[in-house]
Amino acid sequence: MMKRGCEIIGLPIICLDQGCKTCEIKDIFYCNRNFKVTAFLVQEGGYFHKPKVIEFEHIKKIGENAVTIETYERIINMQDETNKLYSRENLLGLEVVTLDGRNMGIVEDILIEIGNRRILGLILTAGLFDDLIEGRSILPIHHELDIHKNTIRVNSSISTSILQGDGGLKKLLSLE
Repeated sequence: MMKRGCEIIGLPIICLDQGCKTCEIKDIFYCNRNFKVTAFLVQEGGYFHKPKVIEFEHIKKIGENAVTIETYERIINMQDETNKLYSRENLLGLEVVTLDGRNMGIVEDILIEIGNRRILGLILTAGLFDDLIEGRSILPIHHELDIHKNTIRVNSSISTSILQGDGGLKKLLSLE
């Protein structure tokens, strides 16, 4: 089953042992080497407390309306070494540019394969007008991504592997 990151953010966490909602997902953490989801942020940190996360392996099920875990004890304080992880939130808004300077779009979301917890691709937007006409495109993650503060640099050859979205007015009106 594939899900967009925005379909997971905001889902409530249900503890099966207590049968109640405990918190909700705020962000998604992943490893930048293998692009696998490692944890979900459920409480942001502050001056006097650490952020709280649920490691992916402790998730029982990600459903349409909720995420289930066995016990509340699966929600843990974020360890210091986990701050080296990358988050979905940090990817959003980054410009994807080829090495020859061509703009491929801006990251709007991520696409996750829930079964193997792998991030399959980045959902790109080219702007409201282009999204309406053409639909959004997906940049598959099977290449190395050079992620920087404001951009993601990719090889120029990657433009052939970008998947065009299945939406857009062109498709809807059969103008292709």
